[in-house]
Amino acid sequence: MLGPINFLTRHLINVLVFSTAATLTFVNFTGITTMLALPLGAAAYFISNKITYAIQKTTQSKKIGLSKSEYNLIEAQLKQARSHIQALNQQYVRVRSVRAFKQINEMSKLAKRIINIVQTNPQKFYAVEDFFYAHLPSAVQLSDKYTLLTKEQVPGTDVHLALEDTRRTLKDLQITMESDLKSALSSDIENLKIELDFAKLSNEKRKDRLKIGGE
Repeated sequence: MLGPINFLTRHLINVLVFSTAATLTFVNFTGITTMLALPLGAAAYFISNKITYAIQKTTQSKKIGLSKSEYNLIEAQLKQARSHIQALNQQYVRVRSVRAFKQINEMSKLAKRIINIVQTNPQKFYAVEDFFYAHLPSAVQLSDKYTLLTKEQVPGTDVHLALEDTRRTLKDLQITMESDLKSALSSDIENLKIELDFAKLSNEKRKDRLKIGGE
């Protein structure tokens, strides 16, 4: 959930620590000890990266009003969700119908949008918890089973009914994920409405003042 600026800052600090440690070792020691300059510099880089990353996470969690445990939980769920999307995307090459391809593609796009929203604003995680814990994992599991059944092409009424039921369930999940996206965006939409109302009110007041001045 740390942005690119945090990444660049962290690794700039790490490079400086690496350079300083390696240079000091090389300058202050002679003989075989100088051979340790690069390993010591690399160790300093690794330690610096761990410490700086921990500090950045703590600072970021406080900034957005989350505890350390909450921040770590959301970060772990985002990581898991990305792996689910990768698994979902793998179904593209396995599906045997345009309809199934479009459905999986749509669910993948919905999932990516929700993840990006939570990545940007971690507090929105709590508005879409079910997406992370149930909806996305279920979509991956059902898509996998569906593509497996269609690939095997086993004849029989039971298989056909199972495929139809899975298709309907996947469609329901897609609709549910659309609702998840709306939930993730709800506070933004509400804030936009407030800003629009304020802008309209300010504009009306300005027009009233101009009318009074003209009279």
